[in-house]
Amino acid sequence: MSDSLVFISRKGSEIEPDKREACRYMGYRGEVKNEALEEIYGECLELLKKEADYKAVYREVPISLEKGAVDFGFCRIDNENLYKNLSGCSSAVIFAATAGVSTDRLIMRRSALSVAEGMVCDCIASSAIEVWCDEVNSVAVGERQSKPRFSPGYGGVSLSYQQDILTFLDAQRKLGITLNDSLMMIPKKSVTAIIGIKG
Repeated sequence: MSDSLVFISRKGSEIEPDKREACRYMGYRGEVKNEALEEIYGECLELLKKEADYKAVYREVPISLEKGAVDFGFCRIDNENLYKNLSGCSSAVIFAATAGVSTDRLIMRRSALSVAEGMVCDCIASSAIEVWCDEVNSVAVGERQSKPRFSPGYGGVSLSYQQDILTFLDAQRKLGITLNDSLMMIPKKSVTAIIGIKG
């Protein structure tokens, strides 16, 4: 285990969003059958592949489990759900990932043209960042056994821990991620997460 900071990146063309997942975000079960919407989907997908800028940083740290709490060294989180998720783990990968500010700008531009185009672009980008997070997860964990990733805002873990994670990962400088007053990340298509490593 190394606690050094690892940076990885991919071009927009290297990440293929999950179309079924994007359609689910749009409220469809299965793929879109509407011809006009299908055309918008294709246009937005091509634009996203040209403009998205996928980046991520991660570090692995030893963890200390106390009843109902987890100490990561750089912060302690008192949360029963996270504690259960990390039970049986000796370390955790802490990561931040983003699709870049260019993705936010693309969604804003398409939204200015029509509500439908903005919505489709947003849903494709949401799927794309999840695919990117899956890749980061795979790279960071390798062949080891791990727990499902866990993010602030889920399971009762306060969004306030976003700041601790972003600072620990130097994410503002490395990825350009900042927090607004509501503790939401900018760029919007960004994720922070914790992955428990079994052992």
